[in-house]
This record gives sequence, C-alpha cells and structure tokens, in this order.
Amino acid sequence: MDTRTGASAPRARVANSRLRVGGFTTAGDAITLTQCDATTCGATAVLAARLLLGLPVDDASSSSGTGAARPGRALRDSLAVRQRGLQRAMNRHARGPLGPLPWTRRLGSTPWAVAAELSRALRRVRPGVGESTVTWVDDRGIGWGGVVAGLRTGLADGMPAILLTGGPLLGRAAAAGRAGRALRAAVGIPIPRHYVLAVPWGVIGRADPGPGRVHLYEPSSGTVRALDLLAPRPALGSGPRELGGWPRVLAVLAPPLPLTERI
Repeated sequence: MDTRTGASAPRARVANSRLRVGGFTTAGDAITLTQCDATTCGATAVLAARLLLGLPVDDASSSSGTGAARPGRALRDSLAVRQRGLQRAMNRHARGPLGPLPWTRRLGSTPWAVAAELSRALRRVRPGVGESTVTWVDDRGIGWGGVVAGLRTGLADGMPAILLTGGPLLGRAAAAGRAGRALRAAVGIPIPRHYVLAVPWGVIGRADPGPGRVHLYEPSSGTVRALDLLAPRPALGSGPRELGGWPRVLAVLAPPLPLTERI
C-alpha cells in the first residue's frame, strides 16, 4: 500500500500483542494506544488505522505537555487530544439513514460517521477506493461466512475495516409478570456497544491467520489478537476480549465487499 503522504507520523507497530506507538529508540518513548475514555472507541479505531497506514495525526503530532514531560506521557496526552478531536469532527457532521444528525459525545459516534472518517483515511493512501459503508450483519445467520470471507479479502489487499460489536440490552431478566416478560423479550435485542479495528496482517508483518480468522485491535485494552469470527459464540453474557467483551458483531464498516462474498 502506498503510504507516501509527505508528512511524518509517529510509528505504530504490534509488539507483545499490543499496538505500540512512538519512537522505539529509547525506553519510555513508545506507548500502547488505548481509548482515552469510554466514548472514544470509534475515534481510536480510526486513529489506529491512520497510524498503521503511516498517515500523520495532525494536532496529535505535537506534544501537549511541557518540555519536562516524559516523551511517552506527552505522546499519550497528544493522542488523547486527537481522539477527542476526531470524535468532535465526526459528531459535528454525523450522518445516518435520515441525513445529518446532531449527536452527543455521551453516545460515542454513529457508525456512518465512523465509516466516513475511515474512508477519508483510506483515500489518503489509495485515492480510488470505494466509499466505506455500514453493512449490518447477522453473525449467527447463513450469510455470515460470506461476509467474513469478503472481509478477509479486503484485509489481504491491505484494507483495514472496523467492526461494530454489541450484545443484548439486558444480560438476564429474572422478574415475573408482565414486566418480566418484557424484560425477557429485551434480552435478545442486540445493541451496538463498541468498535474494534480489523487489521490487515501484511500491515503488521504477520502471516494470514487462517480461514475465518482476523487480527483485531481492541481500543479499550490496546491489544491486537487473532479471532476466529466463524467460531460459535454465546448469544448472552460476555463475549471474547477481541470484541471488547461483547458477544456479537452487528456491522462491518469497510469499502464495498467483493460482490461474490456478500450476503
């Protein structure tokens, strides 16, 4: 992938199953990239994609600390500034099926806004790439294998994607009566909760993890691990740590999947 951007950026690489960002020359210069608060997972996933593609991070490339601050601490602070800046930009121009929408920071970022920001990053390195779309999926349905195959085709071509994960509205509902029935019905409703980044294995110098498997960057922990997306997962309760602890994949945010691989 062409990453000739004409600007410098902190280097990013996977070390000890974590996405590390920094200079990698002196101890303490590199940090693990994690989301700075509970609402910035979408912005952090986009930021991770930008860094892995070798793109500059704009205002985050300058230290937000004092000259006496440790380089790692200054970099952590400046990347947090960039996360919030990305989130503000996405929420200011949030779009959905009904057009532009006001969006509060407390709810994170809409999947359409995250997809649009991912498109802007990808077009910096591959101008002809198609617009990233939000493809809602049923990861327990018969078409899921085709979705995963299409996702892996894009990753093999060096194109990162973002997965929207989530789970039931309620983990359990033990109440009786009419209210209890309503709660039990709500248990099966999957709600969007978190974003993770599907990382092209060539970008991080890894081998193809195998059929059905993808490398996922999880923003809350900063880890990068391979997960078999075709392996059965429980509908209720917690999910794998690679999905942020949620059991379901609800949407894929990526350029159009190959037509032969779509649902």
